[in-house]
Amino acid sequence: MATKKTLIEKIRNKLTYLSEEDAYIAVGSVLEYIKDELSKKNRIEIRGLGSMSIREKRYTGQERKYNTIYFRMSKNVQDSLK
Repeated sequence: MATKKTLIEKIRNKLTYLSEEDAYIAVGSVLEYIKDELSKKNRIEIRGLGSMSIREKRYTGQERKYNTIYFRMSKNVQDSLK
């Protein structure tokens, strides 16, 4: 399972010139940006990974609605899972 901590460790291993604090700030900034854009109901696309958007759903048999995150994998990811 990929966690924020795992992402920070992978970035630090790949970019050895970054301090742990710099990697933490970088990962946090990206995740914060994604969260902010989705909260504004904007679509996010990360090339080679997929796209995320907010979709409105209804409770079964009710008028109440709720928002859910919809994720669509890119073809590259789909092919690598086969």
